[in-house]
Amino acid sequence: MQSFSYRFRNNEGRLCTGQINSSDRKQALSQLKRNGIIPVQLQSSLKNEEASNAKSRIWDKIAFLKLNRNNKKLDNSTISNFDTNSNNAYFLKNRTTNKGEGIGLNLLKRLYELHKSGMPIGDAIRILQNRLSDRDQKGLAIGIWRDLSEGITLAKALEKRRNYFNPSVSHVIQAGEATGNLTPVLTKVIQYLEEKRMIRNKMVTSMTYPAFVSLVAILVVVLFLTVLLPQIEDMLERLGGEMTWSARLLIDGSSILLQIGPFLIISAIVTIVSLANWKKTQLGKKIIDNWSLKIPLIGKILYYSNLYQTGNLISTLLQSGINTTETLKLTEKTIENAALRHKFVTAKIQINEGASITQAFRRQNLMPDIALDILSVGEDTGELTKSMHDVTEGFKEELSKRLNRLTTIVSSCALGFAFGLVTLIAIGIVTSVFEVSKTLSI
Repeated sequence: MQSFSYRFRNNEGRLCTGQINSSDRKQALSQLKRNGIIPVQLQSSLKNEEASNAKSRIWDKIAFLKLNRNNKKLDNSTISNFDTNSNNAYFLKNRTTNKGEGIGLNLLKRLYELHKSGMPIGDAIRILQNRLSDRDQKGLAIGIWRDLSEGITLAKALEKRRNYFNPSVSHVIQAGEATGNLTPVLTKVIQYLEEKRMIRNKMVTSMTYPAFVSLVAILVVVLFLTVLLPQIEDMLERLGGEMTWSARLLIDGSSILLQIGPFLIISAIVTIVSLANWKKTQLGKKIIDNWSLKIPLIGKILYYSNLYQTGNLISTLLQSGINTTETLKLTEKTIENAALRHKFVTAKIQINEGASITQAFRRQNLMPDIALDILSVGEDTGELTKSMHDVTEGFKEELSKRLNRLTTIVSSCALGFAFGLVTLIAIGIVTSVFEVSKTLSI
C-alpha cells in the first residue's frame, strides 16, 4: 500500500489537503471519487518533493531564458533574481495577444484531453510540463504547475497570465472548479476560443484581397506620377502640346496631397493618441465605446460580438450549475464595451431586485426583441440555459452575416477605387498620346 497526498476544494471553495492509502494512483482516485472528492492534485507521498521542485525551477529558468533570448536588456541580475511567482517570465503583457491566445488554446486542448480521462488537473499539468515539445506551451505549463503546486487554483493561475488567457476564460474555469464540473466547462471554453479565432481569421482573410488590390492600385499611380507622367509632360512641352485634363488632374491631385498630406498624417496621429488617452478614463471609455456602436457597419459587428461573448458565457455558467446572481456577476467582468457593460450592470441590479432576466434586458434595450422573446419562453418553461444557448447561436449567425457583408462592401470599394485610378491613368496616357499625335501632324 502507498500513501497518497491530495488537495481538493470543499463546498465553500477553500483548498483542503488530505491523505489516503491505496495500492496505486488509479485506485486512490477511484476511492476519492466514491467519497465525493474531486482532487485538484494527487501524488504519492514517497516522492522526493525537493528534487521535483528543483527540477521544476530549472525548467522555469530555462523557459524564461528561451522566451527572452532576444531581449538585449536581460542581465545577470534579472536572471539571478528570477522567481516564477513574479511576473517576469510569462506576465509581461496585460492584454491577450493573438499569438498568446493561440498558445493558451493549444495548452487547454492538451489539458482537456488528459483531464477528461479522469486525471486530476494538477497531475495533467505536471505531465504536460515534461512532455510538451512546443517551447511556448512548455514554458506556460511550467509556470502554471508552479502555481498549482503552491496551492493556487487553476483559474487564478490562468488569470495571472492575461497575455495567454482572456479574463473571461479564468472566470469560467473558476466556476467549473467551484462546482467540480470542470470537464464540460473546458469543452465550452475551447469551443468558444476556437470560434472566436475562426471569426477573426475569417475577417483578416477577407480583408487581405481588397487591401492587396488597393496597394497595387496605389503603386501603379505612384509609378505613373513619378516615371511616365514626367516623360509625357516633357514631351508635350518640347513639341508645343498642352497637358490633357486627366493628366493635369493627376498632377494637381498629387501636388495637393503632397502639400496637405503631412498635416493630415500629423492630425490623424494627434487625434488617435488623444482618443487613446481619453479612453483610459472611465468617462472617455464609456463615450467612445458608445460612439463605436453607432459606426455604420462596424457598430453592429461590435454589438453582436459582445452579445455573442456575453450569451455564450451566461449559457456556460448556467449549464455548470452556477446560480443566476453569480452568473451575472461573473459575466459583468467580461463585457469589453463600457456602454453595454453599463446597461448590463443596470439590468443585473433590477434582476437582483426581483425582475426577470427578460424584463431587465428589455428595459435596457440590451438585446434584440426576437432574442428577448426566446429568453422569455425559456424562463417560463424553466429552460433558460437552452434558450440562452439558442440566442447565442443566433448572435453568432448574425455576426457572421454582418462580417460577410462588411468584407463584400470593403472588397467592392477597393476594387472600385483601383478601377477608378487605373481608368484615370489609362485616359491620361491615351489622351496624351492623341495630343502628341495632333502636335506632330500640325
